[in-house]
Amino acid sequence: MHLVVLTAVLAFGTPRTSLALPVPARPAPALAAAALDPAERVVVTTEDKLSLAGSYWAPKSKQAAPGALLVHGAGGKRGDLEDFAQRLNKIGFAVLAIDLRGHGESATESSDWSKLDSGDRERLWAFCTRDVKAGTEFLRQQKDVHSSSLVLVGHRAGATLIARHAVRDEDVRAIAVLDPPSDGAQMYGFHLDKDIQDLRGLPTYISVPKDGREVAQRMADGGSQANGGLEFVQISVFRGESQELLSDAREAAEVCKWLKERSFPSKSRGPRR
Repeated sequence: MHLVVLTAVLAFGTPRTSLALPVPARPAPALAAAALDPAERVVVTTEDKLSLAGSYWAPKSKQAAPGALLVHGAGGKRGDLEDFAQRLNKIGFAVLAIDLRGHGESATESSDWSKLDSGDRERLWAFCTRDVKAGTEFLRQQKDVHSSSLVLVGHRAGATLIARHAVRDEDVRAIAVLDPPSDGAQMYGFHLDKDIQDLRGLPTYISVPKDGREVAQRMADGGSQANGGLEFVQISVFRGESQELLSDAREAAEVCKWLKERSFPSKSRGPRR
């Protein structure tokens, strides 16, 4: 199922490298409300019996659809990725976005990210791997979801969680990493570089602002070297600032298009691994 992945210069047929001067990100146009069903508020239960708040967009197709799990960054909330969720749902995915433990509506008096020190944050983030697992299990249990066809989208530190999960989950067909950590790809005890190397060729899309291209290229090169020269990481250099990525219509559309191409494969494509 894997394709030899293009570089950022070849991505989608038009150069999107950092050679051009940065331009302000265009705000994402509002999606037509009439074309979208509102998200269903759901509760996702983890293996350690925590209840996580979630939003679920059921697919519109009568046939089983691929599932997409969206994971926000440290200190964020599921609403940060709502535009991506709506776009993915519109093109055929069943979509789940969750508030990780200690975040958003999943925060409790005893577990609130905003009140934790650095050590407690690192410990809590390690347990968030259970939240990602619970999210994928939720999707697999939905009768309108193709249980063996899942994609994962992670923003900032959320990218570390989805990559770690994808290493172990054979039902994941592709992941999208949005603006990954720039400090050596290490965050809260996770090493994104190493996990990408362990993905064994799983199609991976990395979207970075221009100052993150070197980090993304190192991840791609490391992944290729660890997998016999296989190029499975596609880099897209976002021309706005880091904080503008989630609201840029063009980048969101390209990420979603790329994920769809990997989740609705042609018959000529081979197996995932």
